[in-house]
Amino acid sequence: MAVISKPHVVCIPFPLQGHIIPMLKFAKLLHSKGFHVTFVNTEFNHDRILDSRGPNSLNGLPDFRFATIPLQHPPSNSHTSLALNLHALRETCRKDFLSLFRHLVAELNDEGSNPRVTCMLSDAILNHSLTLSEELQIPNVLLWNMGASGFMSFKHSRDQIKQCIAFLKDPSSETGMEKNLESMMEWIPGMKGAKLRDLSKLIKTKEQVNSVEDSTESDIGRASKASAVIFHTFDALESETLKDLSLFFKKVFSIGPLQLLLDQIPEEQYNSIECNLWNEEAECIKWLHSKEPNSVIYVNFGSTTVMTAEQVVELAWGLANSNHNFLWITRPDLIMGESAILPPEFLVETKERGFIASWCPQEEILNHPSTAGFMTHCGWNSILETISSGTPIIGWPFFGEHFVNSRKSCNEWGIGTELGTNFEREDVEKLVKELMEEEKGKKMKEKAMEWKKLAEECVNSNGSSSFNFNNLVNEVLLSKN
Repeated sequence: MAVISKPHVVCIPFPLQGHIIPMLKFAKLLHSKGFHVTFVNTEFNHDRILDSRGPNSLNGLPDFRFATIPLQHPPSNSHTSLALNLHALRETCRKDFLSLFRHLVAELNDEGSNPRVTCMLSDAILNHSLTLSEELQIPNVLLWNMGASGFMSFKHSRDQIKQCIAFLKDPSSETGMEKNLESMMEWIPGMKGAKLRDLSKLIKTKEQVNSVEDSTESDIGRASKASAVIFHTFDALESETLKDLSLFFKKVFSIGPLQLLLDQIPEEQYNSIECNLWNEEAECIKWLHSKEPNSVIYVNFGSTTVMTAEQVVELAWGLANSNHNFLWITRPDLIMGESAILPPEFLVETKERGFIASWCPQEEILNHPSTAGFMTHCGWNSILETISSGTPIIGWPFFGEHFVNSRKSCNEWGIGTELGTNFEREDVEKLVKELMEEEKGKKMKEKAMEWKKLAEECVNSNGSSSFNFNNLVNEVLLSKN
């Protein structure tokens, strides 16, 4: 009897932490369905993962291998501009990714020990992979690392962005521009209560103009040719917006939250494989164990947000003056151009009720009984993780669709409040006390628990996300067309 070869999926995330995490979770889900998986990192990130987790951290799972491509990460000796660094990385991918990826897939297909590549799962930003999948005549599914509302806001906001670009090119139009920036954008999904001014945070310098003009148009245009697209969300959370996405893509699947789907798999073998670019400090979990239930505010602005030294000081004293316990994650590159240095008197005053770490296992913290709230930059991974844990938020959006996610969370989903961009310590103190002590905080917690229940229903055996995942596998990834 002939041996039936396993389907072989190549998973390729955009090389940033926030994109690697959901792609790895999806790769694990596909492996649990019987796929042979090749997960592709850049050599730079692969080495960082091994440094943070140990030389054997990516071994030990049959038919699940890691491969690398020698894509050069743009040099950066400071973190003063996330947008410019992101643009540089995208430019590098645009120029070099396809040839490097084509070479890797050819090597994979030449290896007799592995089945031939039968399908691809690509980050939507790396949609140049569609050229290769068309050449090989195999399915290629794109994973969007944002919510449906964030995508639709970008899609519909291009005309407004061009107005901002016009202002950057011709500052003499300032008077009319200022008036337009105050206009409301209720007609754009996910932007309830927002002004056009918020979009200007996407394009802070003239050097970003070409990035904004080109990237959205080209990404959406190429993505429309994919076999299917996945949005890491769930039907109950964004049902109205998800219906509109069928206008742009062949097939749309809402599948999430991915961690809750993974939790449905009884095998614990997947827990040992992670791709963290920073070393997680386990001591923060021990510290949480020592605190009363619902007594800690967790503060983490993700892997790319940066702050000024003045903002860090104001945030520090706002947390101190709230008189509540806090767990604060301060990456080494959190402050623009320098290391985070906290006032010595702040460290002395908060010694018993504060814990500061450089990185942490976020989902474990959010699900810890001592965690009462989450101060977040509102990246989409963090939003889904806080919903999955039933944790209310204080949002401090920084970049891109963070602003959409924050406003959806605060104005529509009812799970949070927003901290202004140019905040002072009194603002931080007020919102922390509001979340931890007041009636508004209790209502946000109740809404967060309601969304958690809906998320859990979506991933059970009869839930929409489970149904969509099975259909994606059977109708697209295993398709011979």
